[in-house]
Amino acid sequence: MKKLFVLAGILLAVGSCSKRETGVGERSELILSGQVAFGGSVASSETPAAKPASALDPLPATNLGVYVLTKSGDAQTDFNTTSWKNEAFTSDASGIISGGNVSLRTGTSYDIYAYAPRVVAVSDAHTVPVVHGQDVLWAKASGIVATAGGTKAQLEFRHCGAQVGFQLKASDGTTDLTGADLEVVGFYKTGTLDAGTGVLTLSNPTQTLTDKSGAKTNILVDGQAMALSVKVTNVPGRPEPFTGSFSLTLKPGESWLFDVNVNMDGGGKITFVGEVVNWVDVEAGNLLPAE
Repeated sequence: MKKLFVLAGILLAVGSCSKRETGVGERSELILSGQVAFGGSVASSETPAAKPASALDPLPATNLGVYVLTKSGDAQTDFNTTSWKNEAFTSDASGIISGGNVSLRTGTSYDIYAYAPRVVAVSDAHTVPVVHGQDVLWAKASGIVATAGGTKAQLEFRHCGAQVGFQLKASDGTTDLTGADLEVVGFYKTGTLDAGTGVLTLSNPTQTLTDKSGAKTNILVDGQAMALSVKVTNVPGRPEPFTGSFSLTLKPGESWLFDVNVNMDGGGKITFVGEVVNWVDVEAGNLLPAE
């Protein structure tokens, strides 16, 4: 009889260890990876029909701010109450993400929000300042259930802004515009990103672009019409400036290359012709290790 009691005790102890190894509530490290999705575009009234495009590329090298909200049980959280606000992660050029200090509990469901580039000081719970020239990225993964040994989450980012490039062309096809100067005024300088929705709210539409080489510039857009004024000066043989005004609507995720056509036949006028082109990753500045 004594032997039976000893055997039962051993089986109970083994069963208890097994439950601790696989049971709900174990700590689980959050392991992230990321890709960037590209969406189609819709032309404005000033441009020809846009070319649809879709693809997934690795997340470029950048710093990420990550929010993790608990979505199951009695301990549900929001952006104000979560313990993981604007956690610092870092992505390399292959989309491998490291860093952060997030420890989940197995069996619990979470929503994960991420944006880039990370802003160290975010005064509001999830309102993030953004500025012209940034490639603002955002992603959300819903219903991620933590598992033992590490919880993997694949984040599919999208561009919250757009890109534009400009190249000068003379209507006669012969005038050399190498020494001419271009000014396009009316892009947004500042704004905020809602880390919960990925929506930009923009302000101060006074940013001037002067690059005429066709190189892409990251711009802030909200899908609404922008009033742009364009001026070309120092055109050979033409002392007067060439000017034009345009209402341009660009949607997030679009990348456009515009021909700025200078009318050499008189009138000092400019026309825009644009086409959708592949997104070009602009090298991120101030890439720092995750905190």
